[in-house]
Amino acid sequence: MSNLDLIIKDLNKKMKVGNIQLGVDFQEVQKIPFSSCRLNYMTYGGTPVGRIAEFYGTDGSGKTTTAIDVAGNAQKMFPDKKVLFVDIEHTFDSCWATKLGLNCDDIIYLDPDSMGAEEVFNMIIELIDSGEISLCILDSIGAMVSMQANEKQIGERTYGGVSMALTEFSKKVTPILFRTQTAFIGINQVRDDMNSMYGGTTTTGGRAWRHSCSTRLEFRKGNYIDEKGNNLSRACENPAGNIVNVALVKSKVCRPDRKVGFYTLKYLEGIDYVSDAVDVAIKMGLVVQGGAWFSLVDTETGEVLSKYQGKSKLVEYLKENDNYTDFYSKLEKLLNEEC
Repeated sequence: MSNLDLIIKDLNKKMKVGNIQLGVDFQEVQKIPFSSCRLNYMTYGGTPVGRIAEFYGTDGSGKTTTAIDVAGNAQKMFPDKKVLFVDIEHTFDSCWATKLGLNCDDIIYLDPDSMGAEEVFNMIIELIDSGEISLCILDSIGAMVSMQANEKQIGERTYGGVSMALTEFSKKVTPILFRTQTAFIGINQVRDDMNSMYGGTTTTGGRAWRHSCSTRLEFRKGNYIDEKGNNLSRACENPAGNIVNVALVKSKVCRPDRKVGFYTLKYLEGIDYVSDAVDVAIKMGLVVQGGAWFSLVDTETGEVLSKYQGKSKLVEYLKENDNYTDFYSKLEKLLNEEC
């Protein structure tokens, strides 16, 4: 045994957590999928497990809705674990969350009333370290107040703010997330960038937090739509939903070659995953669009199976009589081959 082997053996005995070894085993990053096929296509599978993800954007852009959608899928994917929802903003809507597919009776809901950021972060770390949390959602970083600011009157100056606490938290929680295989979604707000002479926006929390995130998604509210998915004007009176535009700003868990995507949100139904699946099917060759006509195609033979005038007709066909099940299984197979 060489001197280096002896040193490694001795160090492994001293280490309480982790180890030193020769070579690295290939470990594919597990992901919690979105309900929207378009977002899964863009992110090559969904939100990474064991990593930090950030969802940020303006108010009403779809950040919390998307995070709740991921939470619902996490419950199905990890039935033996719990979802932790930290509601800093006190805006959690159980009716809307249920419509999005979340079982609200089976989540751990943390409502930190008038608590400092440091206290909240310590509670989150302790809960995640139990190993029984599948996904933690923090809503939102921009609404948190440090203990220093909590103890002062409005108008008194404080230094560092939440950024100092968030930097320390992100450093401590990163190895715990990896060890317990827990996904973490930090929802963040955007602020006007006062330090830039050209304007623009930035996010709260400082640079260390952004470095700690494996995935960063930016959300923007898109066009309003009617019941058939057609675009409406901003001045419309009764929209049936809207498009949620998403940009992949940073990713350490997939190729960043699909930077922009969107999904369809219906106010009475939730996420219109069938409509989004059709959009991805066009990219994968399972559906061929020619003008206003949409054709279902056998990808192996190229044979046209059926033809529909207008996307809404195809979506209606797929929603009826369980036609979507077979269509989605074919699409899922193509997506897995692509990834």
